Amino acid sequence: MKTRVLSFAILAACGGMTAAAAAVAPSPAAPRPVVAAQAQPPAPDQAAPLPPPPPPPMTSSQRSVQLSGRIARFLVNPNGEVDGVLLADHTQVDFPPTLGASLTAKARTGDRLDIDGFRVGTLPLVRAASLGLPNGDKLVDTPPAVPPAPPVPPALQPMDAQGRVTQALLGPMGEVNGVVLDSGPIVRVPPPAAVDNPLLQPGARLSAKGFGVESPFGRAMQATAIGASPGTEQPLVQPPQPGQLPPPPPAPPAPTQTVPGPSNTVGMVPPPVR
Repeated sequence: MKTRVLSFAILAACGGMTAAAAAVAPSPAAPRPVVAAQAQPPAPDQAAPLPPPPPPPMTSSQRSVQLSGRIARFLVNPNGEVDGVLLADHTQVDFPPTLGASLTAKARTGDRLDIDGFRVGTLPLVRAASLGLPNGDKLVDTPPAVPPAPPVPPALQPMDAQGRVTQALLGPMGEVNGVVLDSGPIVRVPPPAAVDNPLLQPGARLSAKGFGVESPFGRAMQATAIGASPGTEQPLVQPPQPGQLPPPPPAPPAPTQTVPGPSNTVGMVPPPVR
């Protein structure tokens, strides 16, 4: 009998130890939620390469040239300054107006010029660095030691011209920027309107309106409208159209005035009483 009671006591003790162990044993860990991996910024040495810089603006190639020719006519800009000549072989020679003033004081139409300069591409356009005259004088394009005073703006007059284009005039990069008419005037046209314009091709008839000057070396004008015949001229630059004015900006807020007194201490915490 004592043996049976002892067996039950041992079994009870074992069962209590098992329950206690079960109570102390940790429960299996719950599965952790899967978090999507966040994209990490690239390391400095793995950063994306910068885009290449924009290509430089296209320029016409230039090469040094020496040539001679007879002056067929002086080229006048719309300000009345001589800034070039046309040679008898239709080569256009450009130079600064300061050099043009020296040239017109010593040369006349039909005189021969010896030109040192740079030809723009394969075009009949030369930028002169010096001009040799028949009497042996040489005019060189050198900047003055002291910047000259700005010229007095000429009195531009409303002007119109009609005629047939004998030659297109070229700008510094070889772009068309005007024409010479068989009636004599030089008509300058802004390059955006001159690109592939059939009215500016040699042999085309042109009627132009604009503003210019009458100089001893011919008429020159800046065109504001061109067409094939009088009455068909179209404006080259569209003037701004009137429209509804934008609302006025809101008035600035009135400045606030600080009133001395207790109102300035609202929200302040008094110091503790010692």
